[in-house]
Amino acid sequence: MNYLVLIADIDEFNPCKAGLGELVKKEYSIKHMPAFDFTYNGHNVTAVCFGIGKVNAAIGAALALSASDYDGVINTGWSGAVSGVKKGEIIVSDSCVECDFDLTPIGRLPGQKPGQDEYIYKCDSDMANKVKAIDGFTHGNLGTGDFFLTDKERRDKYKEIFHIKSFDMESGALAAVCYLLGKIPFVSIRKISDSADDVATDEYTNSLTSDLTAFSDIILNVLKNI
Repeated sequence: MNYLVLIADIDEFNPCKAGLGELVKKEYSIKHMPAFDFTYNGHNVTAVCFGIGKVNAAIGAALALSASDYDGVINTGWSGAVSGVKKGEIIVSDSCVECDFDLTPIGRLPGQKPGQDEYIYKCDSDMANKVKAIDGFTHGNLGTGDFFLTDKERRDKYKEIFHIKSFDMESGALAAVCYLLGKIPFVSIRKISDSADDVATDEYTNSLTSDLTAFSDIILNVLKNI
């Protein structure tokens, strides 16, 4: 099977590559984006660093998916805790939604996109169910917005409206691209770095510098189980 792994931040991507060590066989670029190839457990994998935020996520996913054919797309990275998870835990996406898409002033539901039947993007059940079964992994709905979430009131509002467990800056956009390009199987697996409140910045910085094998460990664990 051929899989595409999408990672936003170069500070997540480079430690992931280092953690994979001799498994990495080729390093190159897809358009402007750093990429590398490796094989594990019979799967051929391309990992791409697309940049932080929803615009970079959508562009990066579209460019990477136009360069080759894949059987599935896996996203990983850090995420802030919203409900039912805590720092250090790993959450597998049941669904992804763009929390900051807001046309409620003109009568739309929060997150709802005109002309699209789906705006809460359900993740591929086959991939997600296999990954959820990994010991130590939990699952839930992921929320996305173009900002680093440190506001408890906004965090709690998103929890109430969208029933999300964690918040990041890319998964909703990646899920949207995979859905709109023909329902390409997609799952996001995020490690909780912070509590999405007024101490989130310090917690995130600590996670970034102290857990250097987080994403190589996640990816290898996932590839063993799908």
